[in-house]
Amino acid sequence: MLPTSGGFLRAGRDNRRQEMKAQRSATYQRVWFITGSSAGLGRALSEAVLGRGERAVVTARTPERVRDLIERYPAQALVLELDVTRPDQVRSVVREAIERFGRIDVLVNLDGPSEELAQEVAPLAIKMIAIDPGNSNGHLFDHSREVADEIIAAVNAESVKASNP
Repeated sequence: MLPTSGGFLRAGRDNRRQEMKAQRSATYQRVWFITGSSAGLGRALSEAVLGRGERAVVTARTPERVRDLIERYPAQALVLELDVTRPDQVRSVVREAIERFGRIDVLVNLDGPSEELAQEVAPLAIKMIAIDPGNSNGHLFDHSREVADEIIAAVNAESVKASNP
């Protein structure tokens, strides 16, 4: 067995599992910016992203409803109040997100159309997904976790295409 910090690894298959885990962790370093995170699809997507080890700027008009995510994921989650119709708040929140994580890789806007948000993130050249909160896009809202997984899979597929031109 090989010594590691505080434990031992068996040679062979266990080492390969550790290598795969390290590779997976490296791919999960994206920063997601998710609006409308206090309920439904926004909440499910926030939990799924954070549960995968990725980082997320979790925004809501009532951030108290998502404060538990900071307790569960203190290094990965940044919870901020955001009303996407308020330009001053949009600028402030985007600035704070970049100060905390250095960048934003994926924006998922579940709060409805926001010219302010689109203008603020346009120079960042990031993947943007907008979902009309009044439209379930063919999904029932009680299937939010499945829809969240579909969004993550779509972003992952797009990332693979971008890295393999």
